[in-house]
Amino acid sequence: MNRLNLQSNHIIEYIIFIIVIFASTSIVTNENIVENDVLLEVDSIQGTVTLSTRAAMSALGLGEDTRTGATATVNLTVNSIKSEGCDSCDSTPVGIHITGNVEIENIRNQMGGLGRVEGELSITYLKEYLDSNFISKEWFTIDWNASGGTELDTFTHIMINHDPPKWELNNRYKAAFVTIDENKESRTGPWLFAHGLVDGALNIQGCLPDSLSCENSLNPDINLTSTKKSVESPIILPHFNGLVQLTNLESTNTTPEKNQKLRELFKVNNETNIHNILCDENEEEILALKSWEINISNNNIIAPMSLWLDILDLPSSTFIQVNGVWTELDYSNSGCASISDSENNIRLSILNK
Repeated sequence: MNRLNLQSNHIIEYIIFIIVIFASTSIVTNENIVENDVLLEVDSIQGTVTLSTRAAMSALGLGEDTRTGATATVNLTVNSIKSEGCDSCDSTPVGIHITGNVEIENIRNQMGGLGRVEGELSITYLKEYLDSNFISKEWFTIDWNASGGTELDTFTHIMINHDPPKWELNNRYKAAFVTIDENKESRTGPWLFAHGLVDGALNIQGCLPDSLSCENSLNPDINLTSTKKSVESPIILPHFNGLVQLTNLESTNTTPEKNQKLRELFKVNNETNIHNILCDENEEEILALKSWEINISNNNIIAPMSLWLDILDLPSSTFIQVNGVWTELDYSNSGCASISDSENNIRLSILNK
């Protein structure tokens, strides 16, 4: 397998992000849709995503020698789930499981060579409700198994701890869209459009930010269709309890790199010797470990792609930045990062393999 294909797993990370945006928060009991007195939920997602911008390609680790325009075709099924066996929960987490085939084609370098990759994608998204509208924790688990070799496989687990619990607001971003004949279109920002189909289905088209080739409906970057089904009993899945608190840690001279982009997002400051992190049980040697202070003057809210969520009538997942410590750790084949608040409570944890 050539170098072009070996780098294409970064494209999977972008496709995963788009799919999570479109589907993973379509959970749950209070977000089902009523159509002709029948309660509906998401059944499947099919369509294509075109990576049309240099910024998007660069964010995926694809350099200037890789042309924009790779295309991903997705064919996914969606099921409601409950998660059993959570060690840190007061109530049973609920959510959805998305699984299916993803095929990325037309990965080109400047010499014209083509690359492609395909495989099975599994996304689990869960929320723990303390009340009907208050969320205490959220989890994302993303598992990508590529055909042709394990070197392209990836696994990511994210845990968000809301303290105090987050109030889940419906219809928070309605002002961002114009609604005409039950269709929705964005007022500002990248063009987004949702068209209602029969039986509760939606066709969603849109442009990536700063895309020059996207011409709205004439040539959209994103063209996905979600179908609905009658609400079914949730499938029971085991909860992922693979994160443990690490102790007796000391800073290394080497700076961790596996979660550097996320670290930059949180704008860390001075280094500190306070290390507070959750990671998987691992007998490997720690290659890099550092912690940094986080000092913010206002309540910065990270709510990625909230416009996309609203156009599908889905709740967004938000994380309010807090003062505290960012701790980051690298093993040879995996990395972890956590944010702890001023009382040493871990508010965000990330595991990448």
